[in-house]
Amino acid sequence: MSSEEIVFVRRTSGLVREIGAFSVMAMAANYVIADGFYLFTAGQGYSAPGANIPLALVLGGVIMALAAFAVIFLTMAMPRTASDYVGISRVLHPLLGYIEALLVLGVHIWIVGALSYFMAWFWGSAIIQVGLATHNNGLVSLGESLSTDPVASIGLGIFFVLVFGVISLLGVKVYKYVINILFLLALVAGIATIAGAAYAASLTPSQVRNLWDMTYGSGAYDEIMNVASATGWRDYVASATGDPSKWGWPGPWSPEITLSLSIVISAYAFWGLEYANYMAGEIDRPKRNFFLGTVGAIILVFAYYLSISSLTLLGFREFFSAYEYVMNTESAYSQLAINPVQTPTWAVFIASLFGGWAPILAIIITLAVPLWVMNGIPVYMMVPSRIAFALSFDRFFPEKLAEVNDRFRTPHWSITLVIVGAILMLLILASPEYGPLFYAITAVTAVAVRWFLSAIATTILPFRRPEVYKEGYTKTIGGVPVISIVGGAAIVSTFILLVLGLQQMAADVTFVSPSWMIGWTLLAIILYSYYNWANKKKGIKTEKIFAEIPPA
Repeated sequence: MSSEEIVFVRRTSGLVREIGAFSVMAMAANYVIADGFYLFTAGQGYSAPGANIPLALVLGGVIMALAAFAVIFLTMAMPRTASDYVGISRVLHPLLGYIEALLVLGVHIWIVGALSYFMAWFWGSAIIQVGLATHNNGLVSLGESLSTDPVASIGLGIFFVLVFGVISLLGVKVYKYVINILFLLALVAGIATIAGAAYAASLTPSQVRNLWDMTYGSGAYDEIMNVASATGWRDYVASATGDPSKWGWPGPWSPEITLSLSIVISAYAFWGLEYANYMAGEIDRPKRNFFLGTVGAIILVFAYYLSISSLTLLGFREFFSAYEYVMNTESAYSQLAINPVQTPTWAVFIASLFGGWAPILAIIITLAVPLWVMNGIPVYMMVPSRIAFALSFDRFFPEKLAEVNDRFRTPHWSITLVIVGAILMLLILASPEYGPLFYAITAVTAVAVRWFLSAIATTILPFRRPEVYKEGYTKTIGGVPVISIVGGAAIVSTFILLVLGLQQMAADVTFVSPSWMIGWTLLAIILYSYYNWANKKKGIKTEKIFAEIPPA
């Protein structure tokens, strides 16, 4: 009997390699371009008043690109399902790999539920724009209702979880075609968004005012500015920056805000560039296709984010900050008589310039948001399902989760676990006390552990496991492995992100965020200890499991 039969659940993974470079890029773009950019980075006009958002995006993006390359190099050497877990557990220590895997699993079950829940917000904004474009007040009311009604969010969220859960169960070939088609549809709307942002940047403030009023009604632009001023907008800005006129780039901006909270939110917007690594065991020619697809995604996302954000801000200037304040302050938006109440995103600003004279373009721009967010759900579902599969294949999770469907070649029980868990998380999210701080900051901080440990593993891989290193990227500079140079830079950048995230979590007065982090870490330690004991009781040498790379 071979060592593989003794050590792992079975001789081969049972998965099939169907995914190419384009699908890797599509998965990354679908994962990354979502609420983190459209909602949270735009929301910095309120959550991080005075920030230089494009600069924060550059800094956050560089951090995430370095983190991505650390995982890219690990995956090229070990192209297996959940390659970060495999690399960390085989290069650093099994317990460290287990902790980061459980943290990422927990985060992504949460994200599937959260993004599904938020779909009502994003589709609500799109329906508002359709209603405005078609002069249908009923659609505007429906969109406003979707944006504010938690029951609608729950119902629509469960629907999306179930639909994409079924698609995930139907096999990698079906899965990749759905991912690719959704990517192309959203990209078309995204290109229209970039063109609209460029148009915004070419306008004078008076032209922006006139176009805004054409969409929402005479006096709509001034209503936002007047309500914002009357309800304490400038005092709010001053409370964060010390200067009521420091509303953010392209006007006066705060370096302190930009380099603290703003950079964490921006990094969140970029995370996931390399997350196709969780399906590395299902990528055809993984060393080539995973590398090309991920690098292509990095270039695409940087161009997309910086063009839309900088051009939009250049067009709207301080109105951007005022509008964000109004739409996030109940005492302010309750006074609106002309403007509809809606969740502000980059697309809302841009589309609002076209609703009065080019309604079809306004609709297309607004549809980019729910399309990109919706596109991410099947990719988010993939991550925890493959983590559960990898852990169980190593005999450190219920072995049932390592089963692969004979017909569709998917880990069906792992996917089912994610579907059930996501619905539970969705229901939890409907409680007001579990708000955006928990969702965004906790998620970034928990996953920063993954990036930090992956960076360390990448840096020492050539020296700790030279036989594994030789299977991946082996170029050197001055005799020093390139992956060690990149990994060292990633250690520094991801450590900074981890520290910033921990600081933000510590500021959570509800203690929900640190409780979540501590709880999942303790759960990982308990489960690891149990399976270590249980395997040894069965006569399985656990040290041998983590000395070997799982079979393909």
